[in-house]
Parts: sequence; structure tokens; C-alpha cells
Amino acid sequence: MIGVMRVLLMASVLIGTLCTVVNGDAFGDGSKLGLEPGELRMSNDDVGVILWGPDECPTLSIGKSDVWDRRLPPTERPVLTAADMERMARAGDPDLINGRAYYTGYNSYDFPCPKPVGQAILKLPFLKEGGTLTTEQGDLATTLIAKNGPKRLELRIFVSAVRNLIVIDGEGVALEAGDVAIRLWRHQDTIVPGGDLHPTLNKDYAATDFEQLAGPQAATDDQAFWVSQDFPAEMTFPNGFQVVFAGRLSGTDAAYDVAESERHLGTPMIAPEEGQLSPILFKRHTPINEAPGAAATATLPAIDGAFSLLISVVTTQDDPDPLNRAKVELEKAARLGTAYLWDEHNAQLDAYEDRPHARAWSADGAIALDMPWGGIPYHVRPAGYYGDVPLCSVDSTKFCFQDSGRWHGDFHLNEVDATVPCIQRQFDWLDPYFRMIQTMLPMAQMNAREVYGCAGAMYPLVHYPLKAESVIHTSVTWEQSMEITALLARPFWLRFLYTWDMDFLATQAYPVLREGARFYGDYLKLEDDGLYHVFPTVSPEHRGITKDLALNKNTQSGITLIRYHLRAAARAAAILNVDQDEASEWQSIADRMPEYPTVDTPEGPIYIDVAGAEPMEYNIAVPLTAVFWGDDIGLDSPREQVELAKRTLEQIDVWEPHQGYLKTVRRRLGIHKPEDGMNVENLIQSHTGVIRLFPAVSHDFEGGFENLGAQGAFVVSAKHDARGPCDITIQSLAGNACTVHVPWPGRDGIVVDATTGTEVAVSVDGELLHFETESGRIYELTASSDR
Repeated sequence: MIGVMRVLLMASVLIGTLCTVVNGDAFGDGSKLGLEPGELRMSNDDVGVILWGPDECPTLSIGKSDVWDRRLPPTERPVLTAADMERMARAGDPDLINGRAYYTGYNSYDFPCPKPVGQAILKLPFLKEGGTLTTEQGDLATTLIAKNGPKRLELRIFVSAVRNLIVIDGEGVALEAGDVAIRLWRHQDTIVPGGDLHPTLNKDYAATDFEQLAGPQAATDDQAFWVSQDFPAEMTFPNGFQVVFAGRLSGTDAAYDVAESERHLGTPMIAPEEGQLSPILFKRHTPINEAPGAAATATLPAIDGAFSLLISVVTTQDDPDPLNRAKVELEKAARLGTAYLWDEHNAQLDAYEDRPHARAWSADGAIALDMPWGGIPYHVRPAGYYGDVPLCSVDSTKFCFQDSGRWHGDFHLNEVDATVPCIQRQFDWLDPYFRMIQTMLPMAQMNAREVYGCAGAMYPLVHYPLKAESVIHTSVTWEQSMEITALLARPFWLRFLYTWDMDFLATQAYPVLREGARFYGDYLKLEDDGLYHVFPTVSPEHRGITKDLALNKNTQSGITLIRYHLRAAARAAAILNVDQDEASEWQSIADRMPEYPTVDTPEGPIYIDVAGAEPMEYNIAVPLTAVFWGDDIGLDSPREQVELAKRTLEQIDVWEPHQGYLKTVRRRLGIHKPEDGMNVENLIQSHTGVIRLFPAVSHDFEGGFENLGAQGAFVVSAKHDARGPCDITIQSLAGNACTVHVPWPGRDGIVVDATTGTEVAVSVDGELLHFETESGRIYELTASSDR
């Protein structure tokens, strides 16, 4: 779910200062790294490594972004149309009412789900009789140093920021033959018919009408040693899918051994407790530890000098012949040498660090952001979308080390927000998401026709990195939250607003916005009151489809997000000068949608999630969707709307794991709570079309920010001290008109073109200051009495 908005900024390891781990008793006997995969991680945008394991067997659990079991559960029931659902609801059909599962595949099978690639095990038997293992973690690499008497082994490990390559640079002193071995291993998949399901899916057992995946294979030749895993053919990869991870040694010989269908070849994962440890934490180690598997092992001779191990992970998406591609990549890397690979790795990350940085800070340390624009310092993944999509993935595939994951590790499309990445100008971090939504467009168009009989496109609740003829139906109730298409299209519009990238608008954003608007134009119901109503719909993850559709009309989330989408599509069409007749109709519909539903309480009216309902414990804070995600109610809204939202915020009951939504709501209503922590929305907001500086900080806040984005394609820097905001600059990237909330109550604001030193004409409307800009110019804002 998108409550976790992690951006991995370095291609190699944990970001931070150099640290050394010498004693690791907290992890268990004989382990400095932990006895199960943990937080010592290295990655580029395609391959991920977790370093862990006993001292004598440091282990790299390897994952890759596109390694999935893409099998779809069998279709056990026909697709329900909107007409079917309305008929069943009015009849009180128990297969549909109040959140019942008509589609059961999602809860009966662990797949589709991400899969681990395997383990690369550094076997160091010379440490079994004593010695020490030291781990040094740096920004660019992790170094392991193993010592036992005169014997010493130093290994520098990094994941290339340029290539699909794991590099292990070694230096041995006085090591005898057999003191070091390297094993590549993968277990046979442990998802079996009738076996335990992941508990986030069901408390029951898996279905029985599928076959366990075939076992992995291992082999070696004079070029490499490797392990491969095959996955069945399906629509995405009709000839089947294969992942190969292969190793190549340089600077030393080795004796090779291959084993298949044997047990206890991998490093066992040892946890104090297994099973479901929390609503989102689940450990299923024992079945993997006990599973048969395949291994290719290289046992090294005596070593007194330098050597290296290169590992490449290749899939069918990379090349129709993954094994050949892996060998080619390894041969090329070996020819270049590890010194060259290290230099290009460093150069790539240096270039990334040389980009402009988004920065934010406070004197008390509540916020400390220093992040290069862009978000990803490497792009080694192919152009396809069949991998991690960080904006909405439940889990990262490239750090997968178990056979099933929370909620399939799927893409949750009903909890998507791109505001903070846009403010931080992390636009290329969003690119995989945009590719995925575009790739899904034909599926969503078929869904609009097949289920709703409408034009345009209606997207699903959930998706996986695979192709299908239509969308994949997982929950007939929750996917009837009709704002899902608007919510998942919102990041397209946000990216445009923060960049004013006309090519992106025309080629990527507008096609999705247009098809969504066409769907809503067909779907919304014009009633006798002259308004377009959202009916039927479902409050997201609440209530379900109710008898006679009594609570299935005009959710706040539906009204606010669909209106947002229609207005965005109409404005995009006007900017591009296309589809003007349709755009006029979209705008007209948006302007004639109902007010947000409310309910009376002793303290006064509050917003409710759906018309006619009573308050409840909400999984998602739907009654405040107009504040976040709808961007409709904020500090520039009419006072009565803001007060109603604040009253709702005081009374709303939200499931504890999702109370993070309320932090964003408070920030957008100008409420600062120290226990909420801080992010960039405490310091700058522009979702109402007005740039607000330090909208949610204490009056004595000391801090500031540099190079943060604002809608309209502005880049803003400012500081705040005991006097209030100061040192304000606004760079205009597109020459749009700029509106700023005057940050000095009761004082005028003055705008100066920093390029020419001339004062710029401004107009004042209450507390709002308006001025025209020119593209590329920087403008300085000061209070009149400060001159």
C-alpha cells in the first residue's frame, strides 16, 4: 500500500555514514548479519540484494523486479455486469450484499505474486573454528572482512548502478583450498495445492486445482555456473518465462559441483517466531528451509591475492534466451574488469548527486530532506512495466525472499498519491507507474464496455504486472468504488501541473484522462434535480453493495475525485486545443455534481462517507477525501467548508494502521501536531492553485526549504524564523501566472525580478498576491517593510 513511500536513492547499500559491526549477539549466535533477511540492502532499479546469514555463510538473497508467478486463478463465475449487480442488490442476493465475495480467486490462491530469484551463499568454512566477521556499510558498497589467524578474506560487494550486475571484489591472504566456496541456490516453490494461504488473503487453505511450479535447475560450463527457474506460459509471456542467475569467477580457478532436487543446500532462515506476527508481517521460512532445490557450487583453490565474482540476473523480459544473455553480460563485465565497473558505478552515482537537490530542514531536526531531483540514479530495467511500481506496489519484488506476499504483492490502485514525489520533483520515480497505467488502458476500455456498457475506460481495484484481455476482477464490491479511475489518473495530471511538460500531457496524461472522462460522461446519472449523481457506487472498503442500493449513491470520494478528473480532462483538452465539444460537456458535468454528503451530530454537521449513512470506524478516511485526495477543500476554501472539515476530523474514527491519512488532512487544514512528524507539505502547499508557504508549522518554527516544486511549474525556496517567512524565491519554469498567499499578515508583498532587479507589478486580492512571470526567471518576494 502506498502508505509506505520508500525511494531507494543509492544503487548500492544503506544510505548513511560508514559504520562497522563487530559484535552481533542480538542477532543470534554466530551471526553479525542476522539469521534471516533484514535491512542490509543493495539495489539498482531492477535487481535487489539483502545481505544476511551466519558468519561462515554470508548470504545474498537476490530478487529482481520482474520475477513473478503470473498465473491467473481460473475464472469460476461469469463477469458481473452493472445491470446484474443492480438486479442482485435489489433482490438482496447474499452473493453480493455487504461486501460478500462474488469473485473468490483473489482469496483462494497465493498467485499471482512476486517470487525470489535465489541465494548466493559465500561459504567460509575457515571461520567455523573461530575468527571474526566484520561488516562495513558505505554509501557505495558493503565490505565483509573475515579473519582467522593468518587467514584473511576481504570482499567488497555492490550492485552496479549501470548494469544488471552484482559485483564481489575479493582479496585473500593465506587461504587454503576449500576455505572459500560460492553457491548459487534456489528452492523449489512452496506454494502447493491445498497448502496454507497467506493470511492477508484468507484464513483457510489454498485451492487444489493447480500444479506446483517445476523445480529449479542448475548447471555449469567453462563460462559460468548458474541456476534457472521456469514459469508457465501465460498471456504476458506466451512462450513461458524464465529467470537465470549466473556467476563467473575471475582471477582464480574453481572446482564446480551441481545438485538438483536435494534438500538443505541453502542458508536456512531462522526467525524466533513464524506465522502472522502482525496484520502486515508474515514469516513462512520453514517450508523454504525444508524444500528441495538446485545448487551450483564453485569451490576455490588456495588464494593469496585478488579475485572477483560477477553475478548477473536475466529474465525472458530481458532476452528470449536468458542464459545466453547472462553469459554475454558476464563475459563483457569480466573483460572490462572490476576496477572499471567500480569507476562507472561511482561516476553514475556522482552524476546523480550533481543534480539539483530538494532540501528541507528544521532546527529541531523534525525534517531533514536532502534528495536529488529525479528519484532514481539508474535505469537498467527494460522499458516494459512488468516489475516494481513503487507508487502503488504492496511490496518490492526485488527484495522478495518468500514465496508469497501480503495481498499478492499486487498494485493497489485505490490508495495512490503522487503529491509528495511531485513537490520533491521525483518525477522519474513515477515513470513505471505511468507506463503501467498506459499499458492497462486497453484492458480498462474493455472493462468499461463489458461491465458497464459505457465508453471510455474504467480501471480496476487491483492489478499485477501481467497482460490480460480485460481487467482482473478481485472484489466485485470494492472495485465498484467508481472514483478508482479518477484516483489512479490523478498522478498524470499532478505531474503535468508541477512540470508543464506539454509532450507528457499530450502523449501520456491526456489519453488516460480523456478515456476516464468519457467513461464518467456516460456513467453519471442526470436526475430531475439537474445534477449528475454517482450511482451506483461503493464507499471505498466500507459497507459494500447494500440492499436496494440504499447506501450506494454519492460517496464523498466519488464526487470529489470524479469532479477533479472531469475538470482536469477538460483543462487538458483546452491546453492541447483538442476535443473541445467533449471537454465542454465534461466541464458542465463537473459543475453540476452534488454537494458532499453530511450527517448531523450534537457538535454540528460533519461530512459522511456516503449519503444516508451513519459514522463508523473507517478503513480509509473517506469523509475527508475532498481534503485528501480530492484537493478540493483546503486553506483557500470557503470558511464554512474548512470548519466542517475540521469538525469531521475531530470526530472521525479511522482504523489505526491507516491513520497516516489523517496526518495529511491535518497538514492541508493548517494543523500542526508534533506527533505527526513533518514532511514537505508542512512547508509548502499548492494543490488549491495558491502557493502557501509554511502552512502547517508552529509560529516559532525555525527552518526552511530549497528547490521544492509547486503547481504551475514553479520551484520555490524559503526560510522561516521568529519573524516569519523570509528569503523567498520562486523560479518560473513555464511562464505561468503565479498566485501566492501573502505570508506576512497585514503587510504588503513586493516581487522583484532577480534577473533584472526590477520590481514586478502585482495585484492583491485579500490575502492573495498575483503576478505574471516569464519562463526561466527567478522572483524574490519580500514584505514591504523589509525593504
